[in-house]
Amino acid sequence: MLALVHDIEASDKKTTTRHAEFAPNGAPVPRKRTWYRTTFFNCTVVAICAFIAPGLWAAINGLGAGGAEDPTYVNAANSVIFILQFIICIFGSSIIAWIGVRWAFVSGMIGFPIYAASLYAHVKYGNKWFIMLACVVDGIFSGIFWLTEGAIVLAYPEKHKRGKYLAYWLASRIVGQMIGGAVSLGVNVSSNQRGHISVNTYLIFISIQCLGPFIAAALSPPEKVQRSDQTAVKIVLPSSLKVELLAMWKLVCRKEILLLTPMIFQSVFSEAFFSTYNATYFTVRSRALASLVASTCVIVMNFLLGFFLDWRRLTVNTRAIVAFCLIYAFETCLYVYAMVVCKQFEHRDERPTFDWVDDGFGRAVCVYIFMLVGFNLMYDYLYWLVGTVNKNGGEIIRLSAIIRGIESCGQAISYGINSINQAQFPLSGAVAVNMSFFAVCIIPSAFVIWRVGIVNGVKVHAIVQDEEPEDAAMQENRTANGHDRAADLIEADEQSLP
Repeated sequence: MLALVHDIEASDKKTTTRHAEFAPNGAPVPRKRTWYRTTFFNCTVVAICAFIAPGLWAAINGLGAGGAEDPTYVNAANSVIFILQFIICIFGSSIIAWIGVRWAFVSGMIGFPIYAASLYAHVKYGNKWFIMLACVVDGIFSGIFWLTEGAIVLAYPEKHKRGKYLAYWLASRIVGQMIGGAVSLGVNVSSNQRGHISVNTYLIFISIQCLGPFIAAALSPPEKVQRSDQTAVKIVLPSSLKVELLAMWKLVCRKEILLLTPMIFQSVFSEAFFSTYNATYFTVRSRALASLVASTCVIVMNFLLGFFLDWRRLTVNTRAIVAFCLIYAFETCLYVYAMVVCKQFEHRDERPTFDWVDDGFGRAVCVYIFMLVGFNLMYDYLYWLVGTVNKNGGEIIRLSAIIRGIESCGQAISYGINSINQAQFPLSGAVAVNMSFFAVCIIPSAFVIWRVGIVNGVKVHAIVQDEEPEDAAMQENRTANGHDRAADLIEADEQSLP
């Protein structure tokens, strides 16, 4: 984590110096920026909020069923959250236009501690109405948070550092899950039986999540952000609901978005499965240990992916294809492995419950760890991919709303499926549904990925956004391989003239 932070900071300083010396108009550009307006500071605010809110939310759900003993009711309640998130995403950009990016981000933090409090009441008192009410509140506010958060991490960073900042953002969320897992392990270390986690775990999470809105208030509005390359952050907010809905529909109907829709839908589908799997087959303390180990693995893998996606020695197209092939090969093997393990457990006369001292614990827990790693790699890659497909930085709010809306549909259905009693629909059935959606999305997404980063027949090394295709292709020719290829071509053409 510290290495990534230092790399981003160093990159910011180098880029600032470079642009200060070689400004396009020849005029000197001020090198010094206000520290709380920089890209790094604002992305750090988002990263801290990701740690506090969805990070700790994932830490609770990573323990399986929100830490409860029976996953069915909690999964059904979570399904309500994602249904409401989908509805909010449809009108979300209009909401953001009304209250602004900054205050939308602040308000999005409100629902998370309420959700954690409802789980506390559910586990300690058996209260069910509060958890359903909390899911309604959380679904509304977290819907605003999700699409605002996604828009910020796609719009605020410089284009050539988007992969690193995406890794930074997602790593912070996973650090929240990792620390949450460590806290849960410390509190529940003596619980070597199946059941719910200690209620004291929730009190720790609630107290931390209450800080969220205050930290989110430190975010700078888009027009005040100072990028290291002196470019402006473009976020176009709608003038009216009718105009916005028409613009959203036009963006949804874009060929690339339609082809990527199955991939966006499937990318989050496995979350409900591995959360339920963790609650079903492990003791309380081994659930906490699995969450901690899996989070650590995710951070390492996301860093590696983020640096690879920003590695400009390879073209954008090469990076997109290589990452796609590696992630999908990994996920294919993982689904087969999960199906084999689940089938073996279901064929036993008595359902196993693994503690960390039991034989077979390592083999069983690897399903959960690898699932969490694959889930986050796909999530990181997907946001980077959609950012490369997006040609207009001004549509970033709509694009984020579409991503989050489709993801919420997938999560609502997935949690709904996993809320069915396992006597009627075993976990191997959930794996089969995951595999089906996974297979369906490969071909349509491949049509997009194989064309990513190709502008007018030229494979570019930098993401093209807010630029004319001809200018982008010319710039690629000018800078590729360290010499002015475009000038050479022009000179050759001139010499060929009579």
